[in-house]
Amino acid sequence: MRSASKGIGVTLFCLGVVGIVIVFVLAAVAFANVPAQIADAKRVAEQGLGSILSGAVVKAVFLLVMTYAASLIASKGMDLYHTAGRKDDR
Repeated sequence: MRSASKGIGVTLFCLGVVGIVIVFVLAAVAFANVPAQIADAKRVAEQGLGSILSGAVVKAVFLLVMTYAASLIASKGMDLYHTAGRKDDR
């Protein structure tokens, strides 16, 4: 039973790490074109600087929430792994 719990713990930890990597890739893709949007005077005149920046802030908040969720998954995996490795004190 311990080895199954340890395996699940390692799997959860790996899923959390993969989730964090995915969030970093999404952040790189999402914010790669923001400076170009701000530098484009025509686009700023059409949409407004506040609209462009508020879109970036909304993306940042969603990425922050996804990072937090992925880190919780990774930490729960570590907790499960370490708890399964302990011997019962009975």
